[in-house]
Amino acid sequence: MNDILPLMDADYKQLVRAKILARETLVRAVFSGGQKGSSLPWTRVIVRLVEIKGEINLQFSYFDEKKDITKNYSLDEAASKVDELLALPFRNIFVESTTGGLQVNTSKKGKALVNEVKLTETPGTTDLTHDRQKSRLLSAENAEPFLKAVGIMTKDGRIRADMQRKFKQINEFLRLVDETDSFEALSGKPIHVVDFGCGNAYLTFAIYYYLHDILKLDAHVTGVDIKADLIERHQEKVKSLGWGQLNFQVGQIADYKPETIPNVVLALHACDTATDDALAQGIRWDSKLIVCAPCCQHELQEQMSRIPMPNQLVPIFQDGIFFERMGDILTDTFRATILRIMGYRTDVTQFVPIEHTAKNLMIRSVKTSTTGNSRWVEEYRNLKSFWQVTPYLERLLGDQYTQFL
Repeated sequence: MNDILPLMDADYKQLVRAKILARETLVRAVFSGGQKGSSLPWTRVIVRLVEIKGEINLQFSYFDEKKDITKNYSLDEAASKVDELLALPFRNIFVESTTGGLQVNTSKKGKALVNEVKLTETPGTTDLTHDRQKSRLLSAENAEPFLKAVGIMTKDGRIRADMQRKFKQINEFLRLVDETDSFEALSGKPIHVVDFGCGNAYLTFAIYYYLHDILKLDAHVTGVDIKADLIERHQEKVKSLGWGQLNFQVGQIADYKPETIPNVVLALHACDTATDDALAQGIRWDSKLIVCAPCCQHELQEQMSRIPMPNQLVPIFQDGIFFERMGDILTDTFRATILRIMGYRTDVTQFVPIEHTAKNLMIRSVKTSTTGNSRWVEEYRNLKSFWQVTPYLERLLGDQYTQFL
């Protein structure tokens, strides 16, 4: 049942506030978009109930174009934080609860339109797991056939001892993808995903299962890798699972020609310039979501090695490991900035704990705006000028895109 409620400003804010602070029923609240002529410190804020050491808290995740910040507050502290959000000129507010949903949209003239959807069936329960980090989007119970097929689970239903880290890594990957909230906009239509450099394809199988079985979306996933023997084995697993919309192809990233332009591009631990090949493909396709976890970054380091270092930086690079790490940092900074210039809301976050792998950064990019933002263009040009390098991704994109750089 949908009710359009002609509420005054104070009325709808009190309604939103009450629903967010209802610990028994809140699922999540999302604040997004700015009202006409206004500015906001955040592009999106998500509020959830979480349980930390037996205590119920409200978790606030704040997103802007460069980063996200997560803070947890007791229910008493959270009330004032909710009031702070309601005082900001967000255009859209959505509150999801176990009893229904509340949508508030503010028109160009500043009028709040409130749409309340009430559930008629028995409400469920709210997942209170802290930051979703301990919540398994995949579990031994809900994904048993898939986990057995890819070798993560034993025949008797236990996660293999030598696969515990991989299992955690998969779930962390799914959590980070889930946080982008990019699939809501694609709901109701086919979603096409390409996973470049899929390798052993644990994450390829996982993203298909997550989209198709958990989110119940019409997902079509393709894994691409140059190793024909791996691809053949993956296809056998797909056949045993009966997953008709997951397939694998042998080929180079730069040469891949999809039948349907992918909405989502993944490239996790694609080495050196293979990550740039994947990013360039996603940018050309105007894909809604691009996610990469860069591996080694040598190409820019070679350029840096041929350029005299400013005297102020010489002490830093006396040791080769610092030079290498600076090359990694610069490479990924250039990549993230190019994505922002191309209209992607981009953040760089930790993929998995450093003890799992030293290559633990993830770049998440969601297409939100047009190309050529002057702020990012200036930052990019200043960085290039200082280091006297030309990132490989810029060269890959060509004139159609480098006009903005």
